[in-house]
Amino acid sequence: MDSAYFFMKDFDCKRKRHENGAPVIFIIGCLIDYNFKSFRNFLIYIFYFSGYLDLRKKDSTQYTDEELVKRLDLIFKIKISKKDLYGLIKCNKNTFNKLFKEYFELKGFIGRRKFNLFETYGILNEWQGGGKWGMMQSIKKDRLAKIINSGNYKSLAIEFSLLIGIDKYKSKDKFSPKEVKKLLEHIDLSESRKAERLLRYDEFKNISLWVFGIFILYNAWEKNKHSSV
Repeated sequence: MDSAYFFMKDFDCKRKRHENGAPVIFIIGCLIDYNFKSFRNFLIYIFYFSGYLDLRKKDSTQYTDEELVKRLDLIFKIKISKKDLYGLIKCNKNTFNKLFKEYFELKGFIGRRKFNLFETYGILNEWQGGGKWGMMQSIKKDRLAKIINSGNYKSLAIEFSLLIGIDKYKSKDKFSPKEVKKLLEHIDLSESRKAERLLRYDEFKNISLWVFGIFILYNAWEKNKHSSV
């Protein structure tokens, strides 16, 4: 049974939406009994009961990922440093600047050291290549060959070279999730078990769920504490 159904029996959507913060027990229940079809649905329900969006006026399918992230900025007034970003994807400063040079120029981020949550989402979404997010680190060539081609580097080189060119392929030892997704799509393995092994979709979902859960629980706790004073 869907978690949303379980909690909606106890919370009347029309009468008990909580302005600026869902009850802590509600959030804990959603985390423990997580049966939502996607992390996106989880966010929508939390935001709805927190009073940050109204599903009576706009259906959940009409909210874009960008709109949901903008609502995160309403909840968490925090900035993410550039240093934290290149630490997240496990690269040094110079490599990070090279990888994101075109994107930063496009967005006017050159020279910036900190980003809000919406801007951070855009940077990481560019790294992930959209779609379902997986592991944040770049993926080594030997791991790609081992999982996709049973260690056959020649076969991997042929397929990857068709996408990015032989010279660019030879100059790289690691590839971004975005590049790996393009390769998997090219060889018809996007929805395969090999894709899961490479990008670790389930592992990322579980980690991100609890990291976000801790943030939102802390926020709810602080609001409840101050309102009771």
